[in-house]
Amino acid sequence: MRRLLILACAVVFVEVTFFAVLTPLLPDYRSEFDLGEGGAGLLAGSFAAGTLIMAMPAGWIAARFGPRRTVIAGLIGIGVFSPLFGFAENLLLLNGSRFLQGAAGALMWCGAISWVISSAPLDRRGQMMGMVIAFAVLGELLGAPLGAVAHQVGTEIVFSTVLIAAAGLIALAMSIPPAAEVDGQSIASAAAALRRSNVPRAAVVLAGPSIAFGLVVVVAPLRMDDLGATPILIAAAFVVGSLIEVVIGPLVGRFSDRAGRTLPYLVGLVASTFAIIGIGVFGVLPILFAAVMVASFGAGLSFTPASTLVTDAATSSGLNQGYASGASNVAWGGGQMLGAVGGGFLAGVAGYLVPTLAVAAILVLAGIVARGTVQPLPAVAAGEGAG
Repeated sequence: MRRLLILACAVVFVEVTFFAVLTPLLPDYRSEFDLGEGGAGLLAGSFAAGTLIMAMPAGWIAARFGPRRTVIAGLIGIGVFSPLFGFAENLLLLNGSRFLQGAAGALMWCGAISWVISSAPLDRRGQMMGMVIAFAVLGELLGAPLGAVAHQVGTEIVFSTVLIAAAGLIALAMSIPPAAEVDGQSIASAAAALRRSNVPRAAVVLAGPSIAFGLVVVVAPLRMDDLGATPILIAAAFVVGSLIEVVIGPLVGRFSDRAGRTLPYLVGLVASTFAIIGIGVFGVLPILFAAVMVASFGAGLSFTPASTLVTDAATSSGLNQGYASGASNVAWGGGQMLGAVGGGFLAGVAGYLVPTLAVAAILVLAGIVARGTVQPLPAVAAGEGAG
């Protein structure tokens, strides 16, 4: 289990690092290609769009062929398409390679999460998810300053390092036995299990902070750039919030194993809501720095219990964790894309306040859904099923 956990943490770390690396580079691309807020949002959202399109196919691949093969396929993809993005010199190739990075990321994330969940003890899922999510946040932490480095030394060098990392992780994956849960659940059986489950509601709960973070990674860098912030300062704002979440993420997961998923989720949601409103209202750089820090921390705090809630709901209904991971990717990718693209276009048309208030309202609705989603803890659900 230890080697598997190391692999899963490393896989999501690489995937999220090269999602977040674009954040401080976004003003550069806006200037180079004369992009408006909508065009910048489209570039930022291309990764999430690839994740969204590939999410359920990745779930089927994990359920049919096993998580290990799914992880390896994703690593091959991101090892190819990341250098392609780094060397791209036209907008079409940038958007296309970014989209394919996201599709490969869906395979990586789906395979890694379903592999861990299928192998972890039921009463430690939150803790295991907390550790994996913490490394995803660590990837976000490294991604922003890595983007600042790419601003200085060139995207070609930075994005080409993914190929080396992917090769090493493929070798590690090949050395770990396949997951226990490879029952090859059919699409018809999965659809029936999905209909009688709380997975759709749990996915809505996960989509809330995903939308919020998609907005933040587009609107906040552009707003800070307008106020004179450097790429290094923009990166630092995201790093501080992420660093706090890396430390407390596993603790939040362990707490949710004992007390339920709802409370820590709502705490993160409240923090994100106030921070996002602050991004839209205040045009002062130090306040924006603090708001970005709190927003990234709040979103990260919500992801662990929300993601684990999806796996709990799948277990209760007999849904293969590959499909559950696919549903999580739909929620994450769809939310990120809506927040990034929709937020960027709204900012271009109506200014920064309108999209931030709209996303704050969405977070309130997500909180209402979370409070109304009754889901027993995994160990309780397993006990009831055994009786």
